[in-house]
Amino acid sequence: MDFKRVEGIFLLVFLFLNIFLFYVFQENKVNDQSTLSGTISDQIEERLKADKINAPKNLSNEHREGFYLAANDVNLASQAEKQLKNQEWYVTNNTLHSRFLNENSDQLVIDFNSQQSVVDFISNPDNVIQGSQYHLDLSRSKRNKRYVFSQAWEQIPFLDDTSTLTLIAGHNNQNKLIIESYEQTMLSTDIEPLREKQQLISEREAIISLYTNNRLPAKSKIQRTELGYSRIFTVRGKGVYIPIWIVDVETNKNNTQVERVNAFTSAIITSNVSEVKH
Repeated sequence: MDFKRVEGIFLLVFLFLNIFLFYVFQENKVNDQSTLSGTISDQIEERLKADKINAPKNLSNEHREGFYLAANDVNLASQAEKQLKNQEWYVTNNTLHSRFLNENSDQLVIDFNSQQSVVDFISNPDNVIQGSQYHLDLSRSKRNKRYVFSQAWEQIPFLDDTSTLTLIAGHNNQNKLIIESYEQTMLSTDIEPLREKQQLISEREAIISLYTNNRLPAKSKIQRTELGYSRIFTVRGKGVYIPIWIVDVETNKNNTQVERVNAFTSAIITSNVSEVKH
């Protein structure tokens, strides 16, 4: 019997077993919270107000659809050698770090008041590898300082560090605002759905889940809510992604707590060490 074929079958079974176990685990966590969530779903705005939690008005009840996805990281080094110009670059852990050499080049001066100007810049193959695959994420960008782009699948972006293009802006010695450098990670285009499309929880339901799980401190502020894909585990270099709600919660003036909610099950995705942005 063909050993590679057997190996492939076992790998596929292992992959689906992991997905099934992850789903069952998250579903059980949701069931534990379902009764509590049901009692406050109609009162969430009042409860947030009572706890002095600053939340966006008119939380959306829209239910989109999403997938379990499998995708491969792209090693950008070989493409960078053939394609990029006027740059010095290096690659570590599948992340391309690049800085432009001639800071007085007119090519680097763009109109930061125009989103299209920034999009045109990354679409130039001399500047960025396959930049046309990326979409500007205004919620993670900071005008005239940092512009963040990500790939997407059926209009839902990838929101982790496996599919991100971050442009860093600065001033040259002529005091013109330019693109100084960037960092890039990329997923291959052969992204594969692993299961049928499923309905996702709404923005409002994600906030309810965080509240019932005591993830929203009193007097905090919800700065951002965004739906996107994030990698949950990797099997032999292939990442498995699920849709999640990312919620940035400002706990004080110096710290923002990043919360993640499984958009299939409403379960909180936790790690041993909480991610904190300074």
